Amino acid sequence: MDINQEKYHKQISAYLRDELSPEEKKLFEKSLTQNPELLQEFKIHQELFAQVEGSEDIVVSWDYDKEDVRALTTYFRSEEAEKLKKTIQKAKNNYQGYKKQRVWRKNIILPLLVAASIAVFVLVYTFNSKSSTTEMYVKHSEWEDLPSLTSRGGDNKLAEGERLFVDKKYKESYAIFTALSQKEQQPSVLIYLGLCALELDQLDKALHYFELLKNTEAIDSSKAYWYLALTYLKQNEKEKATNILQELVSGNHYKNTEARELLDQLQ
Repeated sequence: MDINQEKYHKQISAYLRDELSPEEKKLFEKSLTQNPELLQEFKIHQELFAQVEGSEDIVVSWDYDKEDVRALTTYFRSEEAEKLKKTIQKAKNNYQGYKKQRVWRKNIILPLLVAASIAVFVLVYTFNSKSSTTEMYVKHSEWEDLPSLTSRGGDNKLAEGERLFVDKKYKESYAIFTALSQKEQQPSVLIYLGLCALELDQLDKALHYFELLKNTEAIDSSKAYWYLALTYLKQNEKEKATNILQELVSGNHYKNTEARELLDQLQ
């Protein structure tokens, strides 16, 4: 970590934990508007802070790799993590309720602490067991080689949908491409629809669009194998990801080299 990043992390952590004076807050917020690098770091920290809100007793180490952050954030958004977070919150609420009533008997407090401890253990264990596929997904989900829609017959909606996707406004982009697909299911639109759904964790929809793309006769149809594999990785479906990657490699499709690397890691 360089000196600037370390300085940013301390400032951001203090801001998010409400440890700055009013004057310091104003200076920090002014810096956010003037320093793009600081703003980018702040957004990453803010995302993680939101995912673990209420965990003020956790000491966070900010010496991280950005891929690790994306992998962790992806997992925190998953259904499994959400269930465990609710379990922990329920145990915490019950404990606080008993605390207010000054009920400290071991036969009441101990089960609550055990339940919370088990939930935390399962959360950590589940994340570690899934992290390999999650990290694979994160590493390869920097979308590139996407079709350019800025010169498709002057269709402003296509260009707007592409711009929103590039700006990571996936919900808005998805809405535009969904409307466009009602008229005609162009392969390029299917790609953007599938990737928007993938980023929004609507994985069944993503699979649907990529299957449609795979069954077209367009030049970009071979990209569907790669996108399907990434979707299965995000679902932690190792076997399905392996099968589709083997199809990709045997057909010498898009991302052949990367697919071989993933197969080596999965097998």
